[in-house]
Amino acid sequence: MPVTNEIISGLKQSNVSKDIDKTKQRVKEDFLASKNKQKTAIVELSGLKRTSIYRVFREGAVSAKIVLSMAQILNVAPNYYTGETEERGSFSDEQLQAFLIAKGYPKLAHLAAAPRKSRSDAKSEKDDTAQQDNLLFSSAFSNSAELEKAVSEIDSEEAVQLLRALLIRAKAGGKAAQTAELVKRCLMMQ
Repeated sequence: MPVTNEIISGLKQSNVSKDIDKTKQRVKEDFLASKNKQKTAIVELSGLKRTSIYRVFREGAVSAKIVLSMAQILNVAPNYYTGETEERGSFSDEQLQAFLIAKGYPKLAHLAAAPRKSRSDAKSEKDDTAQQDNLLFSSAFSNSAELEKAVSEIDSEEAVQLLRALLIRAKAGGKAAQTAELVKRCLMMQ
């Protein structure tokens, strides 16, 4: 199973490097040599800013978040970036599990070992969830006046989060696009 946001969010920001000099050199070389799409993917998957990765270039301290993100995106063994091995190797599920266990994350290793759902199963489950959410939303607000009242009772931070969530769903298609537009209009009226 690939590294997911769920796995990344369970990792600490502590240093996992075994050889600071090797970590500095390897992370710097690979990150700077990667394509812009790969750099962006690494940053997004790690949930960190580019400055966190640039700090590794200077200090040599690297978190498991950065190691696993780079290892997966660039298809390199995670232990290569920590300085524990000289071989670049390639990224695999077995290495992911071994790395997580070695770094003190046995629960995340178990999560990484969970069997994957097929694409069709995952898609139908996603469609069912979206359909249920839309039904709940539309039944909770039978008209736009009720929605306006509910929207006026939430603070601006919650409103932004709600709108972002709806816009993400809208990109997936379906009735969420209509709901997002309705909520957007209500928020603009405030």
